[in-house]
Amino acid sequence: MKQILLSASLVVLAAGCSVGQPKIKYGADECAHCRMNVVDAKFAAAIQTVKGRDYIFDAPECMVPFTGPKGHLVKDEVAHWYVTDFAHPGTLIDATKAFYLHAPTLKSPMRGNVAAFATDADRQAAKKIFPGDDLDWTSVQKLFTDE
Repeated sequence: MKQILLSASLVVLAAGCSVGQPKIKYGADECAHCRMNVVDAKFAAAIQTVKGRDYIFDAPECMVPFTGPKGHLVKDEVAHWYVTDFAHPGTLIDATKAFYLHAPTLKSPMRGNVAAFATDADRQAAKKIFPGDDLDWTSVQKLFTDE
């Protein structure tokens, strides 16, 4: 009996500590930075800390300053950065490897107007509809840190 209880306790403990990709509940989750509801599956973003805590954001323009000089976290506390693939709404991708497009016509939730893509081909296809500038992760961080 003790072994069963011990095994059950370990399973519950392991489940509570498992670290996977954050799950965004659109329309229910609140942006950790601006406190607006996260509703647009084309722009949402998330951070996962080294301790396994998830922070959800309505767009990269909220995620980046959350870890900036006046933010709530320091960058060293972040284990994973995620952004939504604009070409595949609701799909999170690694923010540090994404291809970004900055275009005024994108109309992101906080008007940062930056969309992320898993591939450069998807970014270039979107650029035909939303003319703008190609960015990388470093440029996105600079754009939203310097404002």
